[in-house]
Parts: sequence; structure tokens; C-alpha cells
Amino acid sequence: MGYGEMVIGDDGFVEIVGEQIRGGNPNLSSLSPVLGGLSPEQAYEILGEVAGRSPAFGQYAARRAAASRPMVHKVPLQKARDWHIDFGPVSGAAGTTTTITQSPQCLFRGEKMMASDSGVNSAGNNTRIQQIFVGQKLQRPANSGATLTAFFGVGALGNGIRWDTCDKALTISLTVSFITASTFECTVFGKAVL
Repeated sequence: MGYGEMVIGDDGFVEIVGEQIRGGNPNLSSLSPVLGGLSPEQAYEILGEVAGRSPAFGQYAARRAAASRPMVHKVPLQKARDWHIDFGPVSGAAGTTTTITQSPQCLFRGEKMMASDSGVNSAGNNTRIQQIFVGQKLQRPANSGATLTAFFGVGALGNGIRWDTCDKALTISLTVSFITASTFECTVFGKAVL
């Protein structure tokens, strides 16, 4: 690039040796009181001629223009930590259904679920988990029926889950049906970004 050329910056403005014309009419600039009746193009030709004679001035102008632009880069959220959310304990009569809702208030992704119940039948056989929502996203197949709580028991192997990420303003809802009069409780383990 020669010193007598116009330079269009990243933001679409025309640069004149580190100064910028600020949008709108290209004939009006913040340099007009200094330039008098000269247009910015004519003034640039004069400054370009001066810069052409002095390479040090050109280097200074380039350093000055580069330093005036902010350096921005995206930094991903990296402070993930182990987190858990408790659902319950909730009691219900036989044949009833209840929905338990929690608001994590942070980015949260469930990775493992452990549930238990206590009632007339053996542990895990008194309640069924029907639906799980993260926000409005269903986390179980639609019309798949309910799953016995025993499948999410403490001793169950392979009960890992991979839910969608719950944003700060969303909730996690768990719908449970009671086979017998019993008490249900559940904990979801996962990662949270605070």
C-alpha cells in the first residue's frame, strides 16, 4: 500500500493517517477546522506526500492506528464444576401425579440421576418417573410410558444421562406418578458453570 492511497478500515470508515471520518457525508469530518476548505481527499494527498518523504512518520502512523483499535477475543466459560440438584422429598397418595420443579440459576447439564422412594413395595417400586423437562425440551421419548424409580436407584448400573443444558432462566421439571402411597426423592448430578 502506498502512502497516496485511501484506506478503508475494518469498520467501513475511511482512515486518514490514524484519524477516521465518522460516517454520513464523506465531505464532513472532525478535521475540517484544521483543514480549512480542503476536502479530506485533498488533505490525505498532502499528508501522504509528507509520509512518503519520511518512512519514520509512516511507521509511527501505522503503530498509532494499530494501537487505537481494541483487541477483542472470545473467552469460553471455563469454570465448570460438579453440581447436584435435589428433587424432593415429595409424598403422594396412590394414583396421584406430581411435578417437582427446580431452578438451577446457572448453566447446568445433568449427567447422572439417582432416585429412591419408600412405601409399601420394595424401594424403587412405589413410584414411576413419567416426564423430565429442561425448559420446554422433553428429555425422554414422547409416549414412552413411565419408568420405575428402581431403574435410577443408587445400585443401578448405567443410569447415566445426558440432558440438554439448562440456561440460567429455565427450570428443570420432573413428573412422578405414585403407584402406592409413598415418598419420592431424587438427585441429579452434573456440571454447572457459575
